[in-house]
This record gives sequence, C-alpha cells and structure tokens, in this order.
Amino acid sequence: WQHDYTILTDPSLVWSLYFTLFMILFLENGLIPASFLPGDSLLILVGVLVAKGIMNGIIILLLLTLASALGCWLSYIQGKWLGNTMIVKKWLSYLPQHYHQKANHLFCKYGFSALIISRFIAFVRTLLPIIAGLSSLNDIKFQFFNWTSAFIWVLVLILAGFLIGNTKIFYYYEAQFMFILIFLPLILMLFSLTSIIYFLLRYNISEKK
Repeated sequence: WQHDYTILTDPSLVWSLYFTLFMILFLENGLIPASFLPGDSLLILVGVLVAKGIMNGIIILLLLTLASALGCWLSYIQGKWLGNTMIVKKWLSYLPQHYHQKANHLFCKYGFSALIISRFIAFVRTLLPIIAGLSSLNDIKFQFFNWTSAFIWVLVLILAGFLIGNTKIFYYYEAQFMFILIFLPLILMLFSLTSIIYFLLRYNISEKK
C-alpha cells in the first residue's frame, strides 16, 4: 500500500505473493462461485511488478500459466463428470443469462479454439470449459487448447503490464497508476461479487414464488 518495493523483494514475501496469485487464478478459472475474482487486472499488475524487478518474469509466467490451465481443467472436469448433478446446475444458474449465451455462441462457432477467445472475457473463461466438458469432446484436444490459451492469456496481459510499467508517463504518475492498479481488482471483485449475490437472491426469491 505504501509502494515500498524494497519490502516486496523479500524472498518470503515474494513467494507468498506468488502463491496468492496462483490460487486466485486457479480458483477464478476453475470454480464458478470464484469467477468474480479479477484475473485480468491482476495479471496487468503482475506485469508492472515484473517491470519493477520485484518478480521474476519467467517464473511468474510459468506459474500463472499452470494455475490458469489447471483451473480450466478443473472446470472441464466439472462439466464432464458432474454435468448432470444438481450442484453444477445450481452454480450455472447463478450466472447472468447473457454469459451463458456468450459462452454457447463462442463454443458453437469456434469449438475448442473458443477457449483462446474466452480467456479474455471474464466469467466466460470459467463457464466455457464446463460447456466443453458437457459436450464430452476429446480430452487431448481440450488440453492442447487449454494450455495454449492459458499461456497466451497470461503472456499478453503480463506483457501489457510490463510495457505500461516502462513508459515515461507511468514513471511520472507512478503513485497514481499504482493506486489504480491496486484498487481496480478490488473494485471489480466487489462489483462482480455483488452481481452474483444479486442474481442468487433473485433466483431464490423466484424459486419460492
């Protein structure tokens, strides 16, 4: 919060940060109840921290690619093994209908390659692997697109953050930019969580009626 980058370079703190980021991306990609977590904005923040020399770019790229791919695989397994169970159906019902429509449209039009597109669309990147699992399509083909899309998504956003962190305007307004990059994920998370709670309450009220 104080922008003290010297403290952040402490090895124990950096690895704790790595673990936290790993879990956020894993959960966001793997579980619909956690789909409100702000993966996109966090990856841009990570890119800025790489530019500051706080994180190792190669390690964090591989680590977060692993987190994203494993989370997506978990989502796929939910669709493949648990698609007809009440728990998955209930999770799906909590998401706004237009996210279902967007995920279905992408999958019907582009097949597994839609995983690459969906990575850059919040909520849809969690929902689409479940739809892929429900379709019972080839596991090997899924894994190819899963790992490829995870790597591209993480690389592009970290690189975007890295480039932003090396611009002259960033150096000039560093405190303001860091304030935005820190609070934006929190704001997006709270907004998304509020939306899910709203739809959850509305769903429960309509069921009682």
